[in-house]
Amino acid sequence: MGVMRVTILPEREVREVQARTVADLLLELGLHRDAHLVVRRDEILTGDVRLAETDEVEIYPVISGGGR
Repeated sequence: MGVMRVTILPEREVREVQARTVADLLLELGLHRDAHLVVRRDEILTGDVRLAETDEVEIYPVISGGGR
């Protein structure tokens, strides 16, 4: 298992992380799965998607708003 490049938004913090799946990646970063989206190219990834060390992914916080 190699190291992949991850960009965490909105701060654009770049980290190098070892992870086999999206769920492992979020766990390694200490981020909650229900509060973040992981995107590879233009595809939103589910927790069971396997990752390769050549992948570059971005992690977006999920923003929710209240009603008026």
